[in-house]
Amino acid sequence: MKKWIIGSVLVATVGGGSWFFLHNEEQPQMATATVQTSTVKKGDLEVNVTGSGSVTTITDQDVTAANTLLGVKSVSVVSGESVSKGDTLLTFENGETIVAPFDGEITSVGITSASSVSEGTVLLRIENEDGFISPITRGNGTTIDTTSSETTTESESNSGENSEGQNGAETESAAGETGGTSSTEGATTEESGNNSGGSGLIVDTVNVKEGQTVNKGTTLMTFTDGSILQAPSKGTITSLAAGSGDSVQGSTTVAHITDYSSLETTISVDELDITNIEEGQSVEVTASAFPDEKFEGTVTEVASEGTSSNGVSTFDVTVQITDPKNLKVGMSTEASIEVESKQGALYIPVEAVYESGDEKYVLVPTSSSDSSQTTKKVTVETGISNDTSVEITKGLSEGDTVQIPKVSSNQTSSQDEKAMMKGGFGNESGGGMSGNPGQAPNGGPSSAGGRGQGGGQ
Repeated sequence: MKKWIIGSVLVATVGGGSWFFLHNEEQPQMATATVQTSTVKKGDLEVNVTGSGSVTTITDQDVTAANTLLGVKSVSVVSGESVSKGDTLLTFENGETIVAPFDGEITSVGITSASSVSEGTVLLRIENEDGFISPITRGNGTTIDTTSSETTTESESNSGENSEGQNGAETESAAGETGGTSSTEGATTEESGNNSGGSGLIVDTVNVKEGQTVNKGTTLMTFTDGSILQAPSKGTITSLAAGSGDSVQGSTTVAHITDYSSLETTISVDELDITNIEEGQSVEVTASAFPDEKFEGTVTEVASEGTSSNGVSTFDVTVQITDPKNLKVGMSTEASIEVESKQGALYIPVEAVYESGDEKYVLVPTSSSDSSQTTKKVTVETGISNDTSVEITKGLSEGDTVQIPKVSSNQTSSQDEKAMMKGGFGNESGGGMSGNPGQAPNGGPSSAGGRGQGGGQ
C-alpha cells in the first residue's frame, strides 16, 4: 500500500492495488451514474510501502556450558623458544598446567597472562623435528600431560578453520587440528578441539536468578574446576537449568537470555515493491495497543528469497525498533517505509485518470450554450501515484476541476464492464483508471506488504 502525506497528512485506507475498469467505449454510462468532481490540489507527497507484523526480540538465546572460561595465571614460554617434552607451557588459575607433548619449538603463543580461555581455545602451537605443527588447546579443564605416542599432529597447511575466541584467541573447529591428550587421575581424554565444553563440569555457585537483568560479561555461574560462565549478551534471565552441585555436559543448556529492550518486527512486502526496499531505510511503526503513538525504526534485513502463494511472491523485511518503550513481544504492528516523496506536487484522485492505449486523460466539466453539463477530454502526464491519488506532471493546473464518476445505487454492470485489480500506470508506481468514464472503485482487498495510501481530495 502507498501512503500519501499531503499538507497536514490526510490518510485514507484503501485495499492494496489500483482498480482498473474496462468499459465498452460504445456504451457510455453517464445516464446511470451520479457524477462528482474534484479539483487539482498541490501538496507534499510521500509514497510508502507498508506491511503488518508482530513484535519479536532480537536476542533470544540459550547459554550452554560450552561457553565456560578458565583464567590463565602465567605463560612460561615465548614464540621461537625450544622446549622439551614435559616442560610447563602455561598454568591456569586453578593450578592446572599445560605441558609440552614432545620436543619441539614454540611457533606461536595465542594467549597472555590474565587471559580467559574457553574450551577448544588454541593456547599455542608447537612444531616437532619433522616439521609437523600441533595446536595445544584448553581441554576439559584438566591438566594436560601428553605423550608423543598419543599426540596427533597435522601440517599447518592442512589445519581446519579457526574462529575467534575470548580475548581474540583462536578456537579449533570440529574438523580442525587436534592437540594432544589430557589426563587426570590416570584417565586419558583426547582433545578434539571442538569447543564442546567440559565433560561433567560441576557447578560451584549460581550468581543470578530467573527474571534478573544482566549485562554482557556478567558472571552467571562458576564451576569447581575454576572456570566461569559469562552472559554472552545483555538481557533477562528467563530460565535457569542448573544449580549448585549439578553436573553438566558441555552441550547442556544451563540458562536462557532474552533482551526485551531490543525489539524488532518483520513484515511481508510484495515482489513489485521489494526492489524499493534496502537496509538502513527509516521506518514508522505503529502498534494496535498504542494507536496514538508512533515508533521509529530502521530496516535491518531484506530477505533474499521470497515466499510464493497463489502466484504472488512476498519477501520478509526486518525492522529494528529504535526505542520500543512499552511495546511487548507479540504485539501487532504496522510498519511504513518511505520509498518516494515529492514536494509541491499537483495531484488528483486516481479514479479521475483514464487510460486508452498509451494515452492517459481526464474529463473536465464544461457548460454548453443551453446550460447543459458536458465534458471535454484533456490528455495528461502522470508521475508518482498510489491507490488514492496520482501526480499530474502535465496537462492540468492547480485548481482545475476534473470529473470523477460515482456508481449510483441502482446501477448494474454490463458484460462489457469488468472491474479488475491491476498495479500502476505501465511501469510507474501506483495505480490509475483504464477505459471510459463509468463506475469508480469502492476499494479493494488489502494485501500484506502492499503500498500505503492516502491523499486529500
